[in-house]
Amino acid sequence: MRQKNYNYLSDSYEEIFLRNIIEFNRKANIDRKYAVFYPSLGAPKKDTPDFLIYGQAVNGWEPVFNVSEDIQQQKLLKIAIENSNDYYIEKDHSPLDWVNVYWSKGNYSKYITSQSEREFYPPKDYSTYRSFFWNVTYKLICRYYELDENSWEWSKKMVWSNLYKIAPEENRNPSDEECFWQEKLSIELVRKEIEEINPKFCIVLTNNSWWQPFRERLKTNVLTVSKEANSIIQSYEKYKNTKIIVTTRPFIGNSNNHANQILELIK
Repeated sequence: MRQKNYNYLSDSYEEIFLRNIIEFNRKANIDRKYAVFYPSLGAPKKDTPDFLIYGQAVNGWEPVFNVSEDIQQQKLLKIAIENSNDYYIEKDHSPLDWVNVYWSKGNYSKYITSQSEREFYPPKDYSTYRSFFWNVTYKLICRYYELDENSWEWSKKMVWSNLYKIAPEENRNPSDEECFWQEKLSIELVRKEIEEINPKFCIVLTNNSWWQPFRERLKTNVLTVSKEANSIIQSYEKYKNTKIIVTTRPFIGNSNNHANQILELIK
C-alpha cells in the first residue's frame, strides 16, 4: 500500500519553484515537453542532513509539461513533490531508496517480490550502478559515516537536487539557451535549498562551468581553486554555514578516487 509521507521545503520555496516553470514556459515559446525536478529529501523530517548533493539536471523524470500548453500549477507541484519524495514505508525506505532497488537487475529481483512492491517500484530497463553520480554519492556518504557500503543507510543521510530543475523530456541536458531561460530563478532555488536545509556540505558533482553562474550570483566565499587541469576537486567554497565542494563530472571516471578526494577535504 502506497503511503503519502512527503517531505518538502517551504511555501516560499514552492512559490519560486512554480514561478521558474511559468517563466520558462513564457520564454520557450515552442512545442516541446520538459521534465520538472523537485529536490528529493532522503533524510527524515526530524533530521538535519549533513549532505546536499547536486547534479546538473535530470531528464526522464516526472512530471512533464508541454510549454505550448497551459500549466496546471498546483497539480504540477503536487506531482513533482510526490515523485521525488514519496517512499515505501512498509520497509522503512527513504525517498532515495529507488537508487538501491534499481541498482541492478539482481537487486530488483532480490528485494522486490510482492505485488504491492512492484506497484511502487515498477520494472525499469535501467540500472543505477551505471551512474557515476550515484557511485560517488553512496561511496562518499558510506565512508564519511563508516557505514557498510552494502547497506542502504546512506540514502537517509542526504538531500539530492540538481542545479537546473527543468530539462528536456528526452535523454539530454538542457542546452545553453534552456539553461538561460531558467538561470536566475534556478540560482534562487539553490540559495533557498542551502539556506533551508542548512547542510554541513554541499557537493556539486557537475564541473566548474556549470557552477560558475551560481557562484557569482550567490557570492560564495571561494576558499581554494585548483590550478591543476586534471584535478577532481575544482573549488572549495563556503556559503553561510555550508562548505561547498565543486568537482568534475566525467561521463566515465573512477568513483573511488572522486569519493576519497572529497572525503580527504571534508573529514
